[in-house]
Amino acid sequence: MKIFKQTILLLSTICTLFLFSSCEDVIDVQLNEADTLYVVDAWLNNKSETQTIKLTWTQPYFDNTLAKGVSGATVVVERKGNDPQSFTFSDKGDGIYEWTPSDNETIGVVGDNYTLRIEHEGQVLTATSIMNRVPVIEEIRQEFRDDELGGADGIYAQFIARDLKGIGDTYWIKTYKNGNFLNKPEEINIAFDAGFSAGSEIDDIIFITPIRDFINPFPDTSEVDLSPWAVGDEVMVEIHSITNEAFFFMELTRDQILNGNNGIFAEPLANAKGNMVSETNEDDVLGVFCVSAVSSLSKVIE
Repeated sequence: MKIFKQTILLLSTICTLFLFSSCEDVIDVQLNEADTLYVVDAWLNNKSETQTIKLTWTQPYFDNTLAKGVSGATVVVERKGNDPQSFTFSDKGDGIYEWTPSDNETIGVVGDNYTLRIEHEGQVLTATSIMNRVPVIEEIRQEFRDDELGGADGIYAQFIARDLKGIGDTYWIKTYKNGNFLNKPEEINIAFDAGFSAGSEIDDIIFITPIRDFINPFPDTSEVDLSPWAVGDEVMVEIHSITNEAFFFMELTRDQILNGNNGIFAEPLANAKGNMVSETNEDDVLGVFCVSAVSSLSKVIE
């Protein structure tokens, strides 16, 4: 009887394993081929440093190689206003185009309007931007937190800055740890006035706490949400003024990148549309042209 029971148990286990293994099918997703489109990455600023514009092609969704650069294009930015000027970006290969200012020269000042024009093999791509105002960063604070919700015990930092008066200012807050830009998807820190979105209508106040807190690094592990700083670390915060078009592009791009974290509530993926257009035909052009004013402040953690 004992052997009979063991045999029944063994057969039951085998059947169960067979049942589960037979339900695991490899699904080979076949996607329709789409037209190859231009992608423009043109985020410029008023810092006296080399300005870069990237021009690449789109690629299939499951292609995990680097996007192919577009060489041989003519890339020009024109500044309009009291001091009009044309900036020609040199082709450095692999889709990289650069303009390097002379000593203390910048691409412009707050209030200037700009037009980007790209010509390539008979195609003409254009976009416009204005350099918007930017608030001053007043202070970077640090404090030791224990039992931190979603984070480990340690030193955390906040920046203090006040949104400028008037509805509709948009910003990209960038953080650097010991000179390295914190660029994980979770670390994309954008603000509409002093809050998260246009609907909040939070104006002319200090940025809300979550935005101030998002200058803390996100760890490589998913066990905690935020990672503390160590004594001696340098934290540098920059606020880049961006156009509303650039804000909504960044908001959609961030949500698309993090879409996989939403489980069954994930939305269908789609290309984030920016402000680039084709003057030659009706083909879509992806990417954004934005010219920012920048304020910054740094602090060494004590």
